[in-house]
Amino acid sequence: MDWKEISAEEAEKHPAYGFGGGLYVVYAIVILWSLHSLYIVFLDTGYKLTLSYGYENLTMADFTCFIQFILALPFLYLAPKLHPTMPSVALSLFSVNWAIWFTFGMITPRAIPMSVLVSVVTLGILLYLMNSARVNVTYRNRVKA
Repeated sequence: MDWKEISAEEAEKHPAYGFGGGLYVVYAIVILWSLHSLYIVFLDTGYKLTLSYGYENLTMADFTCFIQFILALPFLYLAPKLHPTMPSVALSLFSVNWAIWFTFGMITPRAIPMSVLVSVVTLGILLYLMNSARVNVTYRNRVKA
């Protein structure tokens, strides 16, 4: 997709500027997923939820959930602050998260359904962050050419 650079002042006047729209949905998904990860690490003491996903290595599940929580923090901080590095940072972090889930799903065959679900959601988030008019206007100061 072709993009045209605009000034910061033009971007702020654009109707798609700001934290809103589909970005709210992405933000809510990341908050829920972060809470889910924290639940697994700290509150899933009997590993009922973890085992229901098909995971066999419970220590690895705790570790990867903790890593996923840490990976979400920069996005959760930068997105509402309208920080210009947010899309690049988020694309990197969500790509690592996707790699973790994809790998975990391949290591533990019973976890493939959850791995596929998370992969699809992550791919959707990545595509949104790359192609969204709101993200491009707000964070990258560019519009569709």
